[in-house]
Amino acid sequence: MGRNKRGFIDNDFYDREAAYWWSATESPLAIIRYMMNPIRFAYVIRQLVELSYDYRSRKVLDLGCGGGFLTEEIAKFGLDTTGVDPSVPSLREARKHAKALDLAITYQEGAGEALDFPDNSFDMVFCLDVLEHVRDFRTVVSEISRVLVPGGFFFFETVNRTILSYLVVIFFMQEFPLTRVMPADIHNWRYFIRPGELSQAARTAGMKVEDMRGVLPGLSFVYHLPRLPKLVADKIDFRDLCALFRCHETFFKNLCYVGYASKPSRLAA
Repeated sequence: MGRNKRGFIDNDFYDREAAYWWSATESPLAIIRYMMNPIRFAYVIRQLVELSYDYRSRKVLDLGCGGGFLTEEIAKFGLDTTGVDPSVPSLREARKHAKALDLAITYQEGAGEALDFPDNSFDMVFCLDVLEHVRDFRTVVSEISRVLVPGGFFFFETVNRTILSYLVVIFFMQEFPLTRVMPADIHNWRYFIRPGELSQAARTAGMKVEDMRGVLPGLSFVYHLPRLPKLVADKIDFRDLCALFRCHETFFKNLCYVGYASKPSRLAA
């Protein structure tokens, strides 16, 4: 499907755009900050409250932390927070921003396929907007389970591999000249993950998916889609674009979805 048929995905984009993690709304990185991060962080907090989980002083890993949008929100709640990312320029910006806010966050270079931590190192692992960017998400999920303590939680958010996700994420947002607002090859439809595939990967790794919720733009997306050519021509501010689309949680998981898995306190013999 689409122009990108050879499995290429441009993860170097995050190196090139690293200077704009916190300083600009003209970069597609603003979509993560203003549209996706508030939704998924609200989901995480709600689930922890419903679980009556005492998260204070817990050790947390934000895998694929980028410039630290989610990492900083976690640290502000008093958790012992570590962020890992393969993008050295992004980590540089993350450290600089955390230092300016006097946040105690450990950032280190690394990849999800081979985490440089002992077994049972973290109470929670966050891997949000990451799994659809790696070649082997099953290995990443296995590594997450390895570093997660028994009784710990794995929070995820990714993109479903459907016709709808191809049309919205690949065709309209990335490929079609009149409507594209993101660079080519930042996503590859072949890397998108169906919920059943992620659930199976979690089971194989010794975890159980406890909840999944869809994430969709509001009906305003349909209204504004025909206006995208003008918005693109006028160089719309990405923060304004996020406000127009008004993403929200839903039971419908055919585009994006967020959820969490648990690692049993005792693995069955």
